[in-house]
Amino acid sequence: MRRALRSSLAVALGPAVFALWVFALAVLRPVRARADDYVTVRGAYYREPSTRVIQPTVEVERDSPTGWDVKAHYLVDAITSASVSAGTSTDSIFTEMRNEAALTVRKRWDRSEVSVGYKYSTESDYWSHAFGVSASQRFWGDTARVGVSAGFNLDTVGSRVRTPECAKPPSTTCSLDGVFGGLTYTQVLSPVALAQASAEASYLDGFQANLYRMVASYGYEKIPGKRLRNALAARAAYYFPRASLALRLQYRYYFDVSPGDLGAGDPWQIQSHMLEVRAYRPLTRDLSVRLSYRQYLQSKASFWCDVAVDPGCYVGARYYATDPKLGPVHTEYPEVELFWQAESLREVPVLGWLAAGTFQLSYGHYFQNTSFGNAHVLQAGYTLPY
Repeated sequence: MRRALRSSLAVALGPAVFALWVFALAVLRPVRARADDYVTVRGAYYREPSTRVIQPTVEVERDSPTGWDVKAHYLVDAITSASVSAGTSTDSIFTEMRNEAALTVRKRWDRSEVSVGYKYSTESDYWSHAFGVSASQRFWGDTARVGVSAGFNLDTVGSRVRTPECAKPPSTTCSLDGVFGGLTYTQVLSPVALAQASAEASYLDGFQANLYRMVASYGYEKIPGKRLRNALAARAAYYFPRASLALRLQYRYYFDVSPGDLGAGDPWQIQSHMLEVRAYRPLTRDLSVRLSYRQYLQSKASFWCDVAVDPGCYVGARYYATDPKLGPVHTEYPEVELFWQAESLREVPVLGWLAAGTFQLSYGHYFQNTSFGNAHVLQAGYTLPY
């Protein structure tokens, strides 16, 4: 459940696309225009009818003139839920804490860079180690950029109330291992236009079900232990100088292609389409706004069926689950975000030290067809160069 909530929150907050993000902010008085070294304090609030997530984050980056850079972050997820699938024996309120720490070291040259990173995440029944490396090279007078990334994760899952079937005695935990890779190409088309294409894949092997969710008459849910996840994406950004308006359009196609546990069969077969549009515009000398809208459509997993509609649909099935995210999913997410460069505070007593930084505030609303219900997403942050 907590992995699912983190996934939902991550989707709601939106992925950072480096090249397009830099492009959009560059034309809208960039947040980090005055220094490469910075510290960011940020908070996120996610609220569904039965679940609340509060996530404070601190991020620090130090860039050296020698080309060696270091970035680190630490965050806490405080997840409060009234759901059996979150690990309670009844539908009572339950609070879980997750801690995450990450460190990335980057080496820059004239037109290339290499980064190596490590991330550790822990909670009462889940532990994760992730290692990654990425590299990029710029070409053609810095108008093109190719990036590659690869890595792996080693996760461990344990239940507070039972020993999962996948555990091998004397151990009471299960593992989930994964490898991933990606390729990105970015091209500057003109002084006001940018395009990007990317492909990524990850292979998961291990326990991927929910430790606490049950299927009536069948017991704890059981889903395939192997999965090959793939995604293709295209992005474009364009700046209209006369209107001081930057637009960004993104399309992402996701699909599962994996033999799973059935040999030549494929128990997953999930496909999804995501379309997002963002508009950036300055409102005043120090205030900018970003409007965005995202729509997501997903097909169901081939083994999934709706037991609420047909209680006997899993008779004789090898896999069974009641996870709404494995069924047909349709979400819509509008969001508004404000960026304020706080230079006007320079002469204000006590608050003057904040003038060098930038404040960020956003609100989005999740409309979704699943049983989780609609959700509110609120973010606030402050970035201080140093």
